[in-house]
Amino acid sequence: MFLRLLAIETRKTLKHPALWIGLGGLVFLLSLVTLIEHAQIANGYQPANGYQPANGGLERDLLTGLSYFSWIGILVYAVTASVISAFDYPDRSIQLWLTRGVTRSMLLLSRLIVTLFFGLMLVCFAVFSILVIASLSRLVFFGNVDASNLNLSAFPSAILRVFWSALPYLALTVLFAVISRSPLFAAGGTIIYGTVIENLLANLENRFPTLVRYLPSQLAQVLQINNLTLDRTALPLPLDAAVMPEARAILAIGIIFIILSAVALAIFSRQDLGG
Repeated sequence: MFLRLLAIETRKTLKHPALWIGLGGLVFLLSLVTLIEHAQIANGYQPANGYQPANGGLERDLLTGLSYFSWIGILVYAVTASVISAFDYPDRSIQLWLTRGVTRSMLLLSRLIVTLFFGLMLVCFAVFSILVIASLSRLVFFGNVDASNLNLSAFPSAILRVFWSALPYLALTVLFAVISRSPLFAAGGTIIYGTVIENLLANLENRFPTLVRYLPSQLAQVLQINNLTLDRTALPLPLDAAVMPEARAILAIGIIFIILSAVALAIFSRQDLGG
């Protein structure tokens, strides 16, 4: 039954137009920032960051694209997770599963797993899109593409770092979906938190430095700074480059995900779905 739930949730998500609209929006935004940056470099308005743009620099484009995606991705994570976890609240079709013997814990767990799966796929899609967009843009503006400094062996770890950084936002969207019973409010809540509230909290670093370090955005920076290994020419990072060891940031993100998921499960298990 659980595997069937996973298959059904996956199929429903793939058929939902919001997913494809989100992917289209992601490609558009990544294309926009890449084309603008390359146009500026080609016209001499922006430094080439230490490399000659006409001779390649695809590894730098990937690092820059991932930096933009760390912010843009919140929008896509929120939309995708809200579609998976709250799309059937408004029409009350969620009750059909419960009347067929599916336990609430099993239903929410399946949706969390599907949310994580699509979160990982989004990261893979973003990396692929950045490489394709940057390659085409470089052909247009500089006439060639040099990927000789792109460290392919660092791809798996870089993708996992970006995906792991997304866990708090995915779990937060699921929690908002359970609380609000609305995909719109679930997505909007995560977007507002990730783009507004978290930035305001980060400004309190002088007063609460320890707490600010454990904000999801700060933990994500600890992980993603190590993605410099995608560039073969990048210098080794100094020991104090990040505010904490990478292993601690990985553990903290995992704990945040577990806490948010547990709260969502506790609320969903006692939620009155009859009204």
